[in-house]
Amino acid sequence: MDEASIAILLAEDSPSDAQIIQRSLKKGSVSNPLVVAPDGQVALDLVREPSSRFGVLILDIHLPKVGGLEVLKEARRIDPELVVIMLTGQASFQTAVQSLRQDGAFDYLEKSKDDLPELVDAVRLALKRRALRLQTRWKVTSKAGTQPVVDMRAVKDRFDLSDREVDVIKCLCRGDTNKEIGERLFISDLTVKGHLKHIYQKMGTHTRSAVVSLVLANAATSPATSQPSQISETV
Repeated sequence: MDEASIAILLAEDSPSDAQIIQRSLKKGSVSNPLVVAPDGQVALDLVREPSSRFGVLILDIHLPKVGGLEVLKEARRIDPELVVIMLTGQASFQTAVQSLRQDGAFDYLEKSKDDLPELVDAVRLALKRRALRLQTRWKVTSKAGTQPVVDMRAVKDRFDLSDREVDVIKCLCRGDTNKEIGERLFISDLTVKGHLKHIYQKMGTHTRSAVVSLVLANAATSPATSQPSQISETV
């Protein structure tokens, strides 16, 4: 999916803060479709809509009707792939840790009354992450000309992989080096190696090629008999 088509939901009860955020995004050339929810209940109603196209949720932690943490938990239950950025006027380390580690927030930022360059950067990364998350079906073109389609959700469930481990596997299928994986996913080389170690353990393999072979084994059509020459995403 094109990052520019991913819609953003801004849950913010302060009209002035909402205007500052929208102005900052516009100044940062983030022109994605954006809808403002004035309270937590409206935000959840929008996420629940069957036709919802929201991929990124910018969420004020202090919201009327339904609080930010409650919205975070429920929104992530509705759409586990939703990328959530938490905002607060008064940063709380304990709340930040809970949001990031326990409840699945992508980032946690303190609001200011000026431009929000950190928020703009976080939104850009969130859009990239959402686009990568949506690339769940992969078409493999082999030297023999066959094109099996791989369902990455099936791979994830079969081997009990985390979302980030699936991201790393997708990069492996592209043929990325550790450095390229780190640059694509915005993680260090050491973190890449850690993810690869866990992937090898979970999938019972010791090499990158063996991982790719297991991915191909989950193809929706007959797997290719030769090594794939190209792997691309389908949506």
